[in-house]
Amino acid sequence: MTLPAFRRLSVVLAASTLVAAGFSSPSAAQTDDKPNDGTDPTRPVRTLQGDFEYLDLAHSRAKSKVFTASFAQPFGHTSIQVKAPLASLDVNGDHGYALGDVSVKYTKVFGVTPRRGFVFTAEALLDTAERPELGTGKYVVKPTLIYAKFLKGGAIFAPAVLQSVSVAGQSRRASVNTTTIDFYYVPKLSNPRLYMTYDPAVNYDWEQDQFYAALAVTLGLKLGPTLGGSSQVFIRPSATFGEQRPVDWGVKVGVQLLNF
Repeated sequence: MTLPAFRRLSVVLAASTLVAAGFSSPSAAQTDDKPNDGTDPTRPVRTLQGDFEYLDLAHSRAKSKVFTASFAQPFGHTSIQVKAPLASLDVNGDHGYALGDVSVKYTKVFGVTPRRGFVFTAEALLDTAERPELGTGKYVVKPTLIYAKFLKGGAIFAPAVLQSVSVAGQSRRASVNTTTIDFYYVPKLSNPRLYMTYDPAVNYDWEQDQFYAALAVTLGLKLGPTLGGSSQVFIRPSATFGEQRPVDWGVKVGVQLLNF
């Protein structure tokens, strides 16, 4: 691992390691009636979220900045989520914000037992970007299969396989065909107001013949009752690794209203 990659990894892991060491509780038991904070993929929750993400793109001086509003509505063991991004990407001299690619995601939970569960999602990204650099120029579908394992002590390990592939769109734009294997992990923290997720992943772009890895760590704080539900804030630093990586590092901050 090169020195810059090691530094990116250190930035992402430093804060999360300190928090995990201070607040993790291996003896705590997971209960079915615990408040739903959105970290368990087998428990759909009504969510209104606003977030901002900054990405430092690799191999250039370009920066990506995206404000995203999203809403998820569960229907029993299924849910529908809509996301609308307002993006800025300073590659063509235009630093203004404009609409990016809107997405709609369907989620189905099945086969849930006290030890494990399965989740299937199908997300469609629409070609709605108002400027070429703010979207793929394609209609992209993302089927995902998640296996959630409920570990002793209340932690969750939920690896997933995701395939992103373009099915229509502008012929002059590059096709999309990327496989992602994700290793999502939620430790059990003794402080009920805090939550954390680790999200390492490996990616292979079949169109560009590019392989890269990524790591994101979410640190969240539950604020308490809000507007008939509960609210929480989070920060999500991330880093990407490999010579063919599209991004060097990034950070996302956001606020969520749940169960309202």
